[in-house]
Amino acid sequence: MIRPEAADWVARLRPDAEITPLAGDASTRRFYRIRQPGAPSVVLVDYGQPFHGESDDVKLGRIFREAGLPVARPLDMAPELGCSLVEDLGDTTLERAVRAGGAAVPALLRSAIDLSVAIADGGTPVLARSERSAGPRLDADRFRFEMDFFIENYAVALRGTHPTAELTTALHDLADRSAASPRLILCHRDYHSRNLMVGADHGLTMVDIQDARWGPDTYDLASFVRDPYLNLGEDEDLVAELVDRYLSSLAAPPPALEFRLRLHLVAAQRMIKCLGTFGRQVAVLGRARYAEAIPPTARMLRTVLPRSGSTRSLGELLERQGLLEAS
Repeated sequence: MIRPEAADWVARLRPDAEITPLAGDASTRRFYRIRQPGAPSVVLVDYGQPFHGESDDVKLGRIFREAGLPVARPLDMAPELGCSLVEDLGDTTLERAVRAGGAAVPALLRSAIDLSVAIADGGTPVLARSERSAGPRLDADRFRFEMDFFIENYAVALRGTHPTAELTTALHDLADRSAASPRLILCHRDYHSRNLMVGADHGLTMVDIQDARWGPDTYDLASFVRDPYLNLGEDEDLVAELVDRYLSSLAAPPPALEFRLRLHLVAAQRMIKCLGTFGRQVAVLGRARYAEAIPPTARMLRTVLPRSGSTRSLGELLERQGLLEAS
């Protein structure tokens, strides 16, 4: 149900508009499509509470657009109400387009990789000279927080398991090693198929950019090739092909072997973080639709963890406590 103050604001801006709820994301925001006769539809973003000045997605959107990166255009804003209107990008996510199949799918996957390269090469220098240059980053503290979040929301709340001190230490070690990147870049932060909208021309536009920040140079790529909604991990040859495309497209690619080793670490960290998010959505917030993402994430995590000594040990600890079961 839309908040009355948000509905009143829309009515003042667009009289006689029809308001339709849209599926939300894992945040506390709510989304609505606004249709008015004779005008293009727009999307209402309801943050649920007032904010001061510009919201993070507006500030970050300016950085993305300066870098030539495709994001939804802001149209109007009411900070005192916690609402904004943004461009309507339609309903076709990359996930939906890939699941529908067809000849365009390989090109769409390549476009997603190319866009992640553009974020790294084009977005990073813009972030560095912006007002958010000293802003938040995906560092060891943040990754340790996400490992603790996994324990609280996936292990305890969803699975009823209290991890041993040994497992907690191993998770924190993974967090520290994942953060040890030789280069920090602009990261979308949630670069996956539900946050990439496909246009009529098959072009991609990013949404859900409000958490973009500095992070390891492997982070967005790990998020995409180990996306639990697409489950590309069932085809490791395809994953390898996409990673090769990413590396060969960078302006200054790092050593390939070293990059791939770090990619596996960050992918493992990211998937454990995702399980924490899914656990909270299902067990704490009662959003059962997120349960379907748990089995593919657990399967991909099983695949990635045994690739080196430290993550093999972590995998064994997770398995011993029943936290790598797919359901």
